[in-house]
Amino acid sequence: MPKKMGVNSKAEASRARKSAAESERKDRESREKEDQYWREAEGAKPRAAKKREEEAEKRAEAAAKKAEARRLAELEEKELEKSLKKPDKKANRVGVPVPKVTEAELRQRKEAEQAALAKKAEEDKRRQSRMAAEEEYEKMVLVTNRNRDDSIIEASTVDDAIAHLAISDSLPPDRHPEKRLRAAFKVFLSSFTYGFRILHMMIVSHNTLRKYCFLLES
Repeated sequence: MPKKMGVNSKAEASRARKSAAESERKDRESREKEDQYWREAEGAKPRAAKKREEEAEKRAEAAAKKAEARRLAELEEKELEKSLKKPDKKANRVGVPVPKVTEAELRQRKEAEQAALAKKAEEDKRRQSRMAAEEEYEKMVLVTNRNRDDSIIEASTVDDAIAHLAISDSLPPDRHPEKRLRAAFKVFLSSFTYGFRILHMMIVSHNTLRKYCFLLES
């Protein structure tokens, strides 16, 4: 029995390449023969006809370019006219609805404005009254001469004080004690407010005192 031989892959690939090349060569020759057949059937064109065709193609190309240039120029001119044309304000105007205000709303607004003015006037009046009270207190503290005040009793002993009281009892009675009481209370209130403000300023301006007050509160 003869020995079985293996297949040579390289040889098979070489034969396949040769077969493909041969097939391609035959196809190319066939196409060339067909092209040559049609050329011979049409016949060679004369040079004059060929030149006329080339000139006609050039003229058609030049006419197409000229028409395109004219179209672009007209388009640019239209765009320029559109941009220079003034817009119609009436056409572009957008109607903004005006809110209607009733008579009641107008009256409420007027009353609110009057109330605000009255409140501001009241605040100004209170501020001026407070400033006047403070000024009055400062005048009493800084300007009042104690030597000319008959209501102050100066005594070194109890007997002297009793003697002064006896003398004051002989003076005529006060006809309007309520006015003096009201004035004294007003001065007391002003002095209390002024003293509180001074104390607050001292606490704010002195770090040590502020820390001490914080410790007392805690």
